[in-house]
Amino acid sequence: MVSLDMADANRLMAELQQTAGELQRELRALATASEQLAPITVKDEEGAVELTLAANGAVQALVLDEDWRDTIGEESLGLAVSACYQSAIEQRAAQWLKAYSETTDHEGASPVAAPEPVELADPSSAWGLEGREQLREMYAAADAEQADFLAHRAQRAREPRDGVNAARTITVTREGDTITAVTLDERWVKNTNDGVIEKEIVRALNNVMAMSARERENKYEGFPAIAQLRKIAHNPHELMRRMGAIR
Repeated sequence: MVSLDMADANRLMAELQQTAGELQRELRALATASEQLAPITVKDEEGAVELTLAANGAVQALVLDEDWRDTIGEESLGLAVSACYQSAIEQRAAQWLKAYSETTDHEGASPVAAPEPVELADPSSAWGLEGREQLREMYAAADAEQADFLAHRAQRAREPRDGVNAARTITVTREGDTITAVTLDERWVKNTNDGVIEKEIVRALNNVMAMSARERENKYEGFPAIAQLRKIAHNPHELMRRMGAIR
């Protein structure tokens, strides 16, 4: 027979509330660091390509020097764009880490709100036993999915995937969240003015990174038990309710 009195329930809720408060402080620090980010502009070694990342990480602009065709040639444009993008991403990561470090160094410990009052339940009741059995079944299902999920994520992280623009003149290769190459149709580059090339490259880069963001949002797609268990684990009241400790 499981025994849980009001003091036990409130103590457990307080511990869960403490954890939630720490998570909230961490999220605030992350948000504050993100707010401090500024656009980053980089150029290739020859000064032929200038790329700007916006504060949110999207490609804000790409500018080609008027003499870029003589400086690097059409065949090297994709490589120069890719190099600029990688450099900008690295600088943005360093900028974010610096902002985050400064935020956490100066942020004091915010008081954690007292846990909301709860109505004690009887864990030995039929519905309490049923709730815990459902949690066990859910955990077993998530555990069965875990190996496949980890293998799936590892494969996606290593697998090169290409994104192309509507005209199929630009190919952007991505591995996980990282753009590894930009390949341009040289004949298209030779016969297209710089303004169009700039806009198309920016659009292609941002489209591929938007694909990456959607994958992160839907990373548990196809693994419903893991998704459900994670959702419950992030809600202390729901977890306690399913355990039969509170109503």
